[in-house]
Amino acid sequence: MDSRHEKILVQQAAAGDVRAFDAIVALHSQRVIQLAWRLVGSREDAEDLAQEAFLRLHRSLADFRGDAALATWFYRTVSRLAIDFLRRERLRRRLFWFRQSDEETDPREQAVAPGASPAQELLAAEQRQRLRNALRHLSPRQRTIFVLRNDEGLALKEIAGLLGLEEGTVKIHLHRAVARLTAELNDIRET
Repeated sequence: MDSRHEKILVQQAAAGDVRAFDAIVALHSQRVIQLAWRLVGSREDAEDLAQEAFLRLHRSLADFRGDAALATWFYRTVSRLAIDFLRRERLRRRLFWFRQSDEETDPREQAVAPGASPAQELLAAEQRQRLRNALRHLSPRQRTIFVLRNDEGLALKEIAGLLGLEEGTVKIHLHRAVARLTAELNDIRET
């Protein structure tokens, strides 16, 4: 969709057109949920965060200036919601000794390399689970920056802008995240 059409939808939704807002939701929901899922690791929680992001958009439509694309607005909003969510979850686990159950996996992780043997498939599944566990040990900000950089492919400058941080701060958090993941996963090697 081009930005001109998106701006028209935003204007119509701000004027109270429910169908225009539904169109915005339809255009962005899959990407918003996928981003949230990669950030928090749970489909159910990701859907809740996506719903909150769309609710916030609806509330702020009248003030939405359109300086940035909606996709950028969603990256910023979902990233901040995910950081807050992860902080609350970490605190809740500390306070209530909450034992986290096995999280469901992202469907993209279910893809199997053509011609992979059952042993290779099992090894790949174990490595993905270890990576998910290692990601949980990162701080919420480190995890968000790591996912935005590696899964979403955003530039450091974009991440800094989305999170309201200096680019140097983003580099430090990314470096610490990579160092911690490397230390936890040092025995995994490409074959």
